[in-house]
Amino acid sequence: MEIEEKQAGKIKSANIHVIGICNYHCQHCFDRCLTHQYMTPKEWKPILEYLKERGVEKINIAGGEPFLYPYLNEMCRLLKSIGFKVSIVSNGSRITQQQLREIQPHLDWLGLSVDSPDEEDEIIIGRHTAGSNHLDNIKTVACEAHKLGIKVKLNITAVRRSIGKNFGELIESIRPERVKVFRALTLKGANDDIPDTWSVTNDEFQSFRERHLTIPGIVFEDNEDMIGSYLMFDPIGRWMVNGGGTKRFLSFQTLVRDGLMSEVEASKYYGRNAVYDW
Repeated sequence: MEIEEKQAGKIKSANIHVIGICNYHCQHCFDRCLTHQYMTPKEWKPILEYLKERGVEKINIAGGEPFLYPYLNEMCRLLKSIGFKVSIVSNGSRITQQQLREIQPHLDWLGLSVDSPDEEDEIIIGRHTAGSNHLDNIKTVACEAHKLGIKVKLNITAVRRSIGKNFGELIESIRPERVKVFRALTLKGANDDIPDTWSVTNDEFQSFRERHLTIPGIVFEDNEDMIGSYLMFDPIGRWMVNGGGTKRFLSFQTLVRDGLMSEVEASKYYGRNAVYDW
């Protein structure tokens, strides 16, 4: 990334949460408060074109669970036609081989989410549906993505049940091009009802970081790194901000009026390695 772009505070990526519905019930999820309404790709288009005009290069499609969004393939095609790099962040449970083949021409990255290297933990945490094995499924989906030339990113949320464990073997089996470790974040009005069941201390997160530093392509995001460093939109196109540790929803018109940088700090955005070789 050129120094001039950093100084100009240009944000290069954005997250669009296309649907608030999910088939998992993760205790720590700060998107449990999202509306169950959603928009079509046609309704998203003005927002996406605005972002492209202002230098955004990559769109992360998130949820809820994006593979429950009925227009997912159409959305990926639209994003590619506008000129974005396209990423989807998923729990992997609804992805089939056929779906990956259909979406492959319009998808650059597939992010897959885990909280523990042990399936028992995932069940207790809520990253689970009856009759399935989350971790085995993640490995299968990642393998299929690799075969199709889709890059894989593994998103790990460090929570209390798994903070003392080693993810090295799991990561090696998945072979992701990038690994991002988040420290579970509490946001007022979103997931602050039971934080003591999953939150971790500063020392615990630092210890986890030290144990995993040698893993290729790994980056870490502590709570402070996340606050005010993301450009996000909710399923009905509202600007979703988390400044001050509180999730708020602002209109798209507010974003146009105030500008991208009014709620996103460029130094924190670049400081968390948000821009990489995508």
